[in-house]
Amino acid sequence: MTSCKAEGEQVSCDSGDAVAGNDVRGSMSRALYECQRRFTVLADHLFNWEVWFGPDGAIEFVSDACERVCGYTADNFYRNPDFFSAIMHESDLPIWRKLQGMMTGGARTGEAEFRLRTPDGRERWIQYIIRRVECADGAFYGHRAICRDITERKLMAMQLRHQAWHDPLTDLPNRTLCMDRIGRALERSRRKDEHCFALVFADLDRFKVINDSLGPAIGDQILRDTAIRMVREVRSMDTVSRIGGDEFAILLEDIESEAEAQGIIRRIMDAVEEPITIGSKIVRVTGSFGVVVGHGSCDTAEEILRNANIAMHHAREEGWGNMVIFNETMLERAMHLMHIEMDLYRAMDMEEFYLVYQPIVRIGSKDITGFEALVRWNHPDRGTVSPAEFIPVSEGTGQIMNIGKWVLLEACRTMAFWREQYVEFADLIVSVNLSARQLSQPGMVDQVADVLRETGLPAGCLRLEVTETMLMGNPEFANMALSRLKELGVKLCIDDFGTGYSSLSYLQAFPIDTLKVDQSFVGRMSREPGNFKIVQAVVALAHSLGLEVVAEGVEEEEQHIMLSELRCESGQGYLFSRPIRGDEVPNLVFQSQGRTVSCSMEGVA
Repeated sequence: MTSCKAEGEQVSCDSGDAVAGNDVRGSMSRALYECQRRFTVLADHLFNWEVWFGPDGAIEFVSDACERVCGYTADNFYRNPDFFSAIMHESDLPIWRKLQGMMTGGARTGEAEFRLRTPDGRERWIQYIIRRVECADGAFYGHRAICRDITERKLMAMQLRHQAWHDPLTDLPNRTLCMDRIGRALERSRRKDEHCFALVFADLDRFKVINDSLGPAIGDQILRDTAIRMVREVRSMDTVSRIGGDEFAILLEDIESEAEAQGIIRRIMDAVEEPITIGSKIVRVTGSFGVVVGHGSCDTAEEILRNANIAMHHAREEGWGNMVIFNETMLERAMHLMHIEMDLYRAMDMEEFYLVYQPIVRIGSKDITGFEALVRWNHPDRGTVSPAEFIPVSEGTGQIMNIGKWVLLEACRTMAFWREQYVEFADLIVSVNLSARQLSQPGMVDQVADVLRETGLPAGCLRLEVTETMLMGNPEFANMALSRLKELGVKLCIDDFGTGYSSLSYLQAFPIDTLKVDQSFVGRMSREPGNFKIVQAVVALAHSLGLEVVAEGVEEEEQHIMLSELRCESGQGYLFSRPIRGDEVPNLVFQSQGRTVSCSMEGVA
């Protein structure tokens, strides 16, 4: 039996077991104290912000990292259990309330991202991860939450997202975001019949010239200023995008009518045309604007943008600073040109091109002095395609280089064959038109020399025709190229004279032999005195420079008589002959000389 008695202030125990019990309790107490101390040190040095909630939802522990993360000390959270809500961004409160409801309802884990306002007014993005805490026997001990500062990651993600959807130069939405906005507008118009929108495709006129002459830095500033002006003139609901280069797309939402859209666009056009001052330079730009009025019947965002682009090109064809509303006829024309472009790639390989020859005659005697070689296209499905259709397309795609080379070779080979077969062709000349791309090609002169050498045609029997517009585009280079051609012995002619702009100083310097008066003047000279005066002035100018004159488009005898009175040397036109196939040319020459001989074109490739 164990006995204990009190002796004054002391208690004596006769049992050794009692002493041992005290030692055990003391050791446990010390161990618990040491464990708590270590946990406190550990928690205070955690990088992430730790929050522990008791089973009743009260906050039992907040680590000191909270002050580093959100700017507030732990005491704020101990005093106010709902302090999170007090400093949270209003837009994120629904997320926070939903997460609280989930955890109260028994969810084991939850996660959310939200913004907290710091004491200095800034915002910090927090990743909040909370878990239910249970003992091994299943007893509920509350929740443990970890708060991570993800502000830098969020800002980086938002920056990358912004860069992915916006143009870096102007900070406008880029093509990707533009297409997304068009698609959304299209969906709204399908849900609501009364919803209507307009898409504007704008392209700055002559921007490449400005950029090349003034430099890319000024070009970039012009694009930035243009973007600011466009945004200034649209409504808050509208979207201005830069979709590439000097091209902009403007989405006008919820418009009442086409007239309303035109009014907004006119404001934008006026703003774009305001002079731009950059340093000591004042630059004025214009834009060509194509417009599509969209509604639920439109198919896709891509087709709407395509149609607006088509309308823009029609606006540019009418001159700088114009606006055109899209219609289906424009699309049909664009599709037609696309088919021509695709078929042109095949035409050369399939030998679908052929030449016709229109005689050039002396005005006085009507003797044939030569022929102009004109290319034609025999399409397998459409028959003969007019050069007015396929030549502009081939120039735009660069196919004119191959076509022009073939025309030059074929015309020279055919004329060389005629000269070899018939003495009547000894003094005749074949004229071949050069395109602007051919003339600007560095190897053009060598190409002509190679063709003359290959075909055996004397250089003096070839006349190359260029337009004055081609010459004035780069007069120094053109003069150098023409001078080299002249050294070969080739004759040179300015075609369609009077339709472009010529500097008389350059005209005198060019090594030209002949001027061709454009048929637009010749065709009306007998009915309009003004056109007669123009032809008269051109003939006088040419003669003063020692040049011969060929009048194009002579169709009436009265025109022939008037040209004769002006002492114009030569002419061509339907009055003398339409363009004819190569196998008809010899007989036409023989008939003009009073005899007929059957001929064959065998031997000419």
